[in-house]
Amino acid sequence: MNDRRAVAGLVGAVLLFGILVISLSLYQAQVVPSENQRTEFEHSQHVQNQMEDVRNALLRTAWSGNSQPTSVTLGTRYPSRTVAVNPPPATGRLATEELGTIRITDVTAASGPEGLREYLDSRNNTLTYDTSALVYAPDYNEYRSAPRTVYENTLLYNNFTSGSGNRYLPLTGDSLVSGDRVSLVVLTGEYSENGVGSATVDPEAVSTPRGGVSVNGSLNVSLPTRYDGTGTTWSDLLPTAASESGGRVNVSTVGDTRLRIGAVSVGSGATSEPAYITAVSQRRSGDGVYTLTARVNDEYLNPRSGTVVNASAASGSITRPSRTSGADGEVAFEYEPPDTPGTYDVDVWFGPNGTDGPRAQWETFGVTVPDQTGGGGGGTGSGGTGSGDQGGPAINWRLDDLSNPNQDRVNYVASYSVTNTNSSFDHVEVAFNDNDGSAQGTEQSTATRGGVEYTAGNGAKDSWDVTLKVVYASGGSEYVAASRQFTDTADAINPTSNANLGDAGSPTIGSFDVTDDSTGSGPEYTISYGVANTGRFSHVRGALLSTGSGGYDIKRRSASSGSIDLRPNYGDSFVTKLLVYDDDGVVVAYAATEPDQADGNDPARAT
Repeated sequence: MNDRRAVAGLVGAVLLFGILVISLSLYQAQVVPSENQRTEFEHSQHVQNQMEDVRNALLRTAWSGNSQPTSVTLGTRYPSRTVAVNPPPATGRLATEELGTIRITDVTAASGPEGLREYLDSRNNTLTYDTSALVYAPDYNEYRSAPRTVYENTLLYNNFTSGSGNRYLPLTGDSLVSGDRVSLVVLTGEYSENGVGSATVDPEAVSTPRGGVSVNGSLNVSLPTRYDGTGTTWSDLLPTAASESGGRVNVSTVGDTRLRIGAVSVGSGATSEPAYITAVSQRRSGDGVYTLTARVNDEYLNPRSGTVVNASAASGSITRPSRTSGADGEVAFEYEPPDTPGTYDVDVWFGPNGTDGPRAQWETFGVTVPDQTGGGGGGTGSGGTGSGDQGGPAINWRLDDLSNPNQDRVNYVASYSVTNTNSSFDHVEVAFNDNDGSAQGTEQSTATRGGVEYTAGNGAKDSWDVTLKVVYASGGSEYVAASRQFTDTADAINPTSNANLGDAGSPTIGSFDVTDDSTGSGPEYTISYGVANTGRFSHVRGALLSTGSGGYDIKRRSASSGSIDLRPNYGDSFVTKLLVYDDDGVVVAYAATEPDQADGNDPARAT
């Protein structure tokens, strides 16, 4: 009897152990895989979000030129278990894969600077770029239907593979076409990371657009693609019609288009190559030296830095005839032509063959030495009238100096009238640069006739270059069609070569009288004025400006006649000015006094 009880206990223990083994086996075979699959699924969702960050970083880097590093968690580890056994951690691979060649045809530059058109002509108006896809592929133990996540052509999508074929699901939109603009991002470099931990993606800008290139007529773009969505097609993703065949998507634009191409690299570095050079501007300084600025562009049609550019001229001299292009692709040469009036050619080029090389790799500046040059204001400078290149825009302008040396206040009013422009005219730019200090600034206007004003809190008594540029926008870039410059001392005294911008219909000064009412309480002046021919009259400004150790007072009046009381509080030597503005904001009439002591005796009118 006792023996049977002992056997029963042993049998019970064996059964209990069997149940435990079966339970553990079921847990290992069913629960552990299920929980691990959930972990892998959550990781897949997380990686898709990280890949969206990578996509955005690639685009930001391409368009801004600033690197935007991100990271991707390649694999995942499973929850720790006391008795059950986990498989090895799930891994993943992030790598570039060759996608194919972007092909752009019918690329015809709108009118603009030479160089771009010549480069496009040399390529039969066709541009090609090899590009890659960036692909994340997981290697899960349980989540067997997990997608590959792919970036290509600004689009991020999931690629699900099953026995019935491939299925595609877009995770983002694309940014290829927007209105009349086509924006392409070329992905270069070789990158490959595999494992469990995080992989850093640190894209580097290879070529950054600067506004893009204007293209005449239609543009045909053919992109390599692996995306073959049936529910959502490329035509659904793009705002314009697209056709898909043979692993390519084809897009055609209608009407003039602006094309911009950015290139970005991941992994091993990639660089762009210089492709063509364009003339940007030529500017004459007061001492007769011309600054000739050219820009080097790469095969993506963007400015390229670090390119050695050379210059030569049959006559005259060039300071440092070999220079390296800066971050904006530009390089400037200082050329002093002969004194004899005429036109002198200056060649600039990159590459080993000079002007015997491809036409797109060299450019010629035609520098015209006029019969006469105007005198500067308050010192030296070119005159207020003239034109740029022969047959180009004609510039008439004036510069009024309202500065106050004692308070180190710089105040310039630039008025201009630009004629003989064409449809490429974009804007007028007036640059103010302190030759003796660091102050500088630029004012712009989109009108061919108008005025701008500049003030600075330092730089009075310094020599200033004030340069007016007529800027054309065409052929994918801006360039200076004509320019004129004053070199003036900011001392409240106007340049001597100011142009008269009035015409038969402009306001004129009918009367101008200044009385010195100064007493022991300080300087006091009164301008009495009358404006004639008021049909286009806008307003007047009266200014009392110290030429020594004193203050200033500037007031505006909208009445065509009256008086202006000016009280600068302190000082003993002043010049008085009256500026008459027309309805374009142009100073069309001007009167001033000779420098005067604030002693109660009326000043004399300047001639």
